[in-house]
Amino acid sequence: MTEVLVSQLAHVQIFSPRPAETVEWFRNVLGLEQSGQEGQSAYLRGWAEWFQHSVEITEGPEPGLGHIGWRAQGPGDPDTVARNLPEGQWSDGGFGYGKTYRFRGPGGHLNELFWEVERYQAPPELATDQPDRPQALKPRGIAARYIDHVTIGTDDLARDVNFYKDALKLRHTASIEAEPGFKVFATLTSHVTHEMGLVPDFSGIRGRVNHLAFGLDQRADVHTAAQVLMGHDTPIEFGPGIHGIDEITYLYAREPGGMRIEINAGGWRNYMPDWEAPNWTPAQGGTNIYRTHGMPDSMMESFPRTQEAAEQMHATGMFT
Repeated sequence: MTEVLVSQLAHVQIFSPRPAETVEWFRNVLGLEQSGQEGQSAYLRGWAEWFQHSVEITEGPEPGLGHIGWRAQGPGDPDTVARNLPEGQWSDGGFGYGKTYRFRGPGGHLNELFWEVERYQAPPELATDQPDRPQALKPRGIAARYIDHVTIGTDDLARDVNFYKDALKLRHTASIEAEPGFKVFATLTSHVTHEMGLVPDFSGIRGRVNHLAFGLDQRADVHTAAQVLMGHDTPIEFGPGIHGIDEITYLYAREPGGMRIEINAGGWRNYMPDWEAPNWTPAQGGTNIYRTHGMPDSMMESFPRTQEAAEQMHATGMFT
């Protein structure tokens, strides 16, 4: 019997040293809808997302990752993960979701798996009569439709790939190998496109994040997004272009708090349950299918930048 434990990447919590500016950027530039505010955290969602939020923005000393939230495939699946990873712990849940099992990956990243969720109910000004949409499309800024994936840093890429394959039954879909035996990127998914990426990180700082990605409708929308970013004085770090891996059209920029945000669209859908993850080389165009230019070195920077900031996050309970 094939075991499936995860239905989708549901939300990601990030930290910002400039939370008010970060929230404003996510709302007015990226185009998300704010669905809630509790304490030091703001909750936002893409216009076509059915849950209460897909990103939680919390005040912190530097950009960083709080936790990664996965929705289970069924109500008993968090219990299965709890039996397999007994060192984790149960939590009552959070904004818009119920009881969750929380555990850390081997790189220090906090994950949680839950089944119970609250469906988003649009206010009158966003209501729609289209049954397959949670709200009307009233574009603002880039108008991101949904959360796409999160990419984390690790000091042992193969170890983390194997952990998430075993713990959450994610499928390993691709890798990039800079030289024989040294992988510099890997992707995993619970369904057809990658929801988690991994990049090397030998900083010694545990639990780092490289970027958070959001999806748009059409490839052409990514080029429009580039114009929106320029109009809002947000520098573009990399792109627009097309990755060889997944064949998605991409664009990277950093929001005011310093977190790298990817905006993407298109790509191919991988439905093969027995897919064998290929090893790309940089020359084959894993990051740039056109093979016209390489990825800037800045793209390998992950967050938080300093051990001091990570320790401060631990000390203030941000990673509990």
